[in-house]
Amino acid sequence: MRPDKPDRRINRTRATLFRALSELMTEKRYDEITVQDIIDRADVGRSTFYAHFQDKESLAEGMLIYNLDSLTASMGQGNLSSGDFLPGPELFEHIKEHHSVFKAMTSGRGLELFFQKGQEYWSERMIARLQTMLPAGQTPKVPIPVLAHYVSGTFVNLLKWWIDNKMPYSSEQMIEIVKTLIMPSVEAGLRGEN
Repeated sequence: MRPDKPDRRINRTRATLFRALSELMTEKRYDEITVQDIIDRADVGRSTFYAHFQDKESLAEGMLIYNLDSLTASMGQGNLSSGDFLPGPELFEHIKEHHSVFKAMTSGRGLELFFQKGQEYWSERMIARLQTMLPAGQTPKVPIPVLAHYVSGTFVNLLKWWIDNKMPYSSEQMIEIVKTLIMPSVEAGLRGEN
């Protein structure tokens, strides 16, 4: 086996555990789910679970990052280009399709994980995008990491609001709302002195 090629068994086991947690999150609150519930649903042994994840939180974090990575890859670079660096309607459509799981992740203790990891995820990706929007030789008015943190926090909060309020606006409307609220801050933060 090539060392750089992921082991399919590992990927299958992780996918099975992610699916088990997702299913359980649609049935009961995240706080109420135990590792035993997860391994029973996934039909794997406790040692198998702990070979892949330290605890329920690391499984949930892995699931969130996996879903965000998959979604970002499916969106392609076109939707994250300079000038339009925010995710497109595909993100909102994905959340709509998996509403019950995202609703569960944005309540109870899942909320803290959703905010922390979601914000970290988007912030890391926005730093590079924001740097491409900055004209050469210009120093931004707001340091790029601070601006990325602000934008990602606003974005994650808007996602949570949309989920909590039963998605009252279409994916396209939400993209326009996000752009209207965030882009003036981005433009002001990037505007600096030569």
